[in-house]
Amino acid sequence: MGVPVLPLDVNASTDVYRVERLRPPATPIAPTRVGDLGLRLSLADVHGISDAELARVVVNRPYDSITDFWQRATPSRSLFERLAQVGALDSVAGPGRTRGDVLARVRALTGRSSRPKATDVENQLDFSIDDSDTVPTGTPDVDARQRVADELDILSMEVSEHVIESYRPMLDDLGVVRAADLRDHWNGTTVLVAGIRIATQTPPMRSGKRVVFISLDDGSGCSDSTFFEEAQARAGSLLFGTQLMVIQGRTRRTGERGISLEAENAWDLKAMWRDWNAARASSSLAVGNS
Repeated sequence: MGVPVLPLDVNASTDVYRVERLRPPATPIAPTRVGDLGLRLSLADVHGISDAELARVVVNRPYDSITDFWQRATPSRSLFERLAQVGALDSVAGPGRTRGDVLARVRALTGRSSRPKATDVENQLDFSIDDSDTVPTGTPDVDARQRVADELDILSMEVSEHVIESYRPMLDDLGVVRAADLRDHWNGTTVLVAGIRIATQTPPMRSGKRVVFISLDDGSGCSDSTFFEEAQARAGSLLFGTQLMVIQGRTRRTGERGISLEAENAWDLKAMWRDWNAARASSSLAVGNS
């Protein structure tokens, strides 16, 4: 729908999801358009945050720096680091700071034996509320895959990008079809799909034979695959225990717009990624030695 998802921010997020205006209207009476609005994530989704901590974050803002937030919002050490991992402190870190710089500053603060109060005047040179000289620069940044992993672990959702996108070079190389493009294929076409498992079902069947239905989300939509006995035997134990999967199957039209796959096999996406990168490295080495 073209509505951007706005990241967590200790100066903007609250205990609920909020619609924010991204820019003022051209005139006071101009109608609001979808493109003028964004959806701000809620602090309530941060794993481990207590009601009291959330209330302190909201009531004490605005914050001028990471140190200011640490002193006045008084989050636990674990919450402080989680907020840094998902970017909620980026806006108070100062210009030119990366996520890696933010995490370095947070760990320096939490590594101290005590947390001075905001009113303390002792040792102000070392514990200044102005972080301009204390937030490091040049710390190696957090890569996209780690950001997504942190978001899934802390928020139970991806914000930066879909978890599948970091595997895109391999998926494109293998010709994996996006879920949104499955309808463009003829009935009975053998295709590969990939994604994160969002549903697994094994409903009772009249025949008494087990049939497994798996739905994968790849960011463009969902693909539904049906595993009969032979495909179950090929896929083995990963059929129920693997979150990131690649599935091979034949398309089955289920109406004018409906399509699913009769699965033939499945693989662990992470294992395939390791093998693909190893093969590329070996190929490059062979070319370099030739």
